[in-house]
Amino acid sequence: MESKLIKIATYYNNFDVELAKLKLEENDIYCFIKNENIAQLQFGIANFELMVNENDKEVALQILNENVE
Repeated sequence: MESKLIKIATYYNNFDVELAKLKLEENDIYCFIKNENIAQLQFGIANFELMVNENDKEVALQILNENVE
């Protein structure tokens, strides 16, 4: 059964999306940043979308929400 990719978060700056991606990769969750190249070209209008496999959604959200104040 194929797993489809879904968006779990949208970020508005490169630093935050890269930090989230690193957290997921440290926990062996495949992810990638959609619109990364386009967002870098559009100064001030960045919409970085963090994508994961649908099967990893719950675990990924839990990881991203840890230590959030």
